[in-house]
Amino acid sequence: MHSRFPVEFSGLWWPYGNDMEKTMTRFLVRKVAVLGAGVMGAQIAAHLVNCRVPVVLFDLPAKDGPKSGIALKAIDNLKKLKPAPLGVAEDAALIEPANYEEHLALLGQCDLVIEAIAERMDWKLDLYTKIAPHVPPHALLASNTSGLSITKLSAALPRRSGRAFAASTSSTRRATWRWWS
Repeated sequence: MHSRFPVEFSGLWWPYGNDMEKTMTRFLVRKVAVLGAGVMGAQIAAHLVNCRVPVVLFDLPAKDGPKSGIALKAIDNLKKLKPAPLGVAEDAALIEPANYEEHLALLGQCDLVIEAIAERMDWKLDLYTKIAPHVPPHALLASNTSGLSITKLSAALPRRSGRAFAASTSSTRRATWRWWS
């Protein structure tokens, strides 16, 4: 399912050509993966579906019940929060629960991948290693880190042409980009 109203980033600096010349372009986001179904990740997913952008919400496989049980519980909890992060509770249906064991191939459908797991460098680096082969070449990969070095995070990604990695740190309130190329 694709959004009827894709989010469009106008004025995004994006690499163009082999020499990585920077040029202004538009980047359409039709589907997003959010990695981490904790409070932050689930609410990022909620805000995206408020814009009618479908989301795949990933987390670790659950030990009991359905393997995507952690993501399922997070989606269910979004409907109960006050103030509600979902504009319309029924829009939770636009969030697809997933786990890192069974659903990594779903990353191939996404234009934007947002990592929002705990602030542990070793966990983030392990996750990046696991997801990197599944992220499509056109997709942006972003981290919701609040203080870890994005230089170190981006260094863990394999060198593949045309990819970008971004992080927004709460201390600076601005995005920092590293070319993943």
